[in-house]
Amino acid sequence: MAAAHGIGIIRRLNLVMRFSYTLPFVLASICGVAYGLRYSNEYLIALLIPLDVLFLAMFVNFSNDYFDFVSGVDVEVGKERFEKLEESPVFKDNELLKKVYWDGNQFEQGLISVEQGRMVMAFLVLMSLLLAVPILLHGGTLVIILGVAGLLLAYFYTAPPVNMGARGLGELNVGISFFMLVFFSHYVLSGVFSWEIFVFSLAIGLAVGLMRVVDAMSGYESHLKHGEKDLAVRMGGREQAVPVIKGIQAVFVVLLAAMQLFHPIYVILLLTIPLVIRSWRTMDAKEELWYVRIAPQYFGVSLLTMVLYIIALSARTFLTSL
Repeated sequence: MAAAHGIGIIRRLNLVMRFSYTLPFVLASICGVAYGLRYSNEYLIALLIPLDVLFLAMFVNFSNDYFDFVSGVDVEVGKERFEKLEESPVFKDNELLKKVYWDGNQFEQGLISVEQGRMVMAFLVLMSLLLAVPILLHGGTLVIILGVAGLLLAYFYTAPPVNMGARGLGELNVGISFFMLVFFSHYVLSGVFSWEIFVFSLAIGLAVGLMRVVDAMSGYESHLKHGEKDLAVRMGGREQAVPVIKGIQAVFVVLLAAMQLFHPIYVILLLTIPLVIRSWRTMDAKEELWYVRIAPQYFGVSLLTMVLYIIALSARTFLTSL
């Protein structure tokens, strides 16, 4: 775990803000904007939407860490997830796992105080609102509705009295949020409804929702102790949650296959299937810390799907221009 002293400013800033965790948010928005540009030439708005999402994503992650620290959950998760993992040969020999499982709660590590945390959250909300002004002028009332909904979903993911993550609604929260990020980034930019981007948005909502399910599994014991009802807790254990995870992921694959109905270029999305199969094999093998091993695999499925979609759209635009 990181010490509060003896680390560089850049490293400290990354540990506090967890920039790598914002990547799925920004990519999801870029997917929607990239599709929306097929119907709109509002390039400034197309730039501002992902930028606004970046600040909102930082707020989501930071406020989640803040309220987990205040509630005491991340203290328990830190003991279970990090101290146990660092002693395991599986973790010591896998640099990818070390990068996926960050060094612990920044407040617990003394990297930032609670008072400073409140100031950071206020700043992130302010920046999100300022960047939303030109988007609001472009999109009108819909932007206000979506902005309020997004802030509420982000804030009450862990904030009392709602605390959706502790009530078994965290995964649903994430899934809905990422569906909205993709679909409404397109719709706010273009004002055009499209089944094509709607189906892809559903796929991303499922993929990232599952990413959250898997990420929470390593903290199963501490979540159980604190009465937090994530999927594994509701199902009665990590192993019992596996069939549900596989079922949802099967629907995700079906949605990717359905994308071929809109354009053959989307066959490229099926390149994610080998990683899906690998994650299934990891779950079936039940080797040491299998629930930790699958985390980067599910993270990879989500990010790879979005990257491949952007590549497919770029190729489609190029071929159309010939």
